[in-house]
Amino acid sequence: MASDQTITARQVLQAQLELQRQGLDRAMALLESTEPDLTEYLLESTTNLHQAILNTGATGKQARRIHDSTLTLVLVCVTAVQKAHAALWQDVTGRDLVRKLDPPVSEPPPATPPAGP
Repeated sequence: MASDQTITARQVLQAQLELQRQGLDRAMALLESTEPDLTEYLLESTTNLHQAILNTGATGKQARRIHDSTLTLVLVCVTAVQKAHAALWQDVTGRDLVRKLDPPVSEPPPATPPAGP
């Protein structure tokens, strides 16, 4: 059967390695900077999942491990899709849009002004 495959195994592997290098917190911050609504949904859903796991009688450590595994799964998928879309756009436009969608890891997050009294 023919396929309209968009995402390659290489992009999935790159997404996995990127997430390992960044860590979950940094990856979530980067996702939030580009996709705030998706990130909000992801946080709400995984928080509910975490609570449901705890309600089964799992320990806090077990629930956290399952929560982190689920979050990793989702972040790898989202990152791989972003990479695939960037590659498609690059093919169509001839411009390198990857840098815009995938900022360098060493780039610090945007500074937030300190809260006033």
